Amino acid sequence: MQNDSTANVKDFNLIEIHIRINMAKALFYIIAGENEKARAIMGLNMAKRAFEFKRFDDVKVLLQGPSEKMIIDEAPEVKEIVDYLIKNKVIDSACKFIAENLSIVEPILKRGVDLKPAGERLSALVNSGFVPLIF
Repeated sequence: MQNDSTANVKDFNLIEIHIRINMAKALFYIIAGENEKARAIMGLNMAKRAFEFKRFDDVKVLLQGPSEKMIIDEAPEVKEIVDYLIKNKVIDSACKFIAENLSIVEPILKRGVDLKPAGERLSALVNSGFVPLIF
């Protein structure tokens, strides 16, 4: 005869396995405009916490537009988050063409972030199962 504590552990393990199988891959697509720094910070911070607490099977960040400046922002509240994301290889890339237009190619590359065509990266990541979360 099985006691209640054994049944509960067994049931919990089945639930844990079911949840684990159904976890998604999250793509934090940061496209906040020039006057939306708080929105970009929120997206980057959510990506950091999602990675840190393993809320998804995989977490990637793709930056496009003025939000790419966040990579080289020296404000402590931004730099700390971006440093963490770079160190843990969460940032997939930033848009090559926007970086060229904003003349920030070299500083972004020095930080260790790849520059690639954002449209190509977005479609490749979505086609490989990433769910875009747009900030």
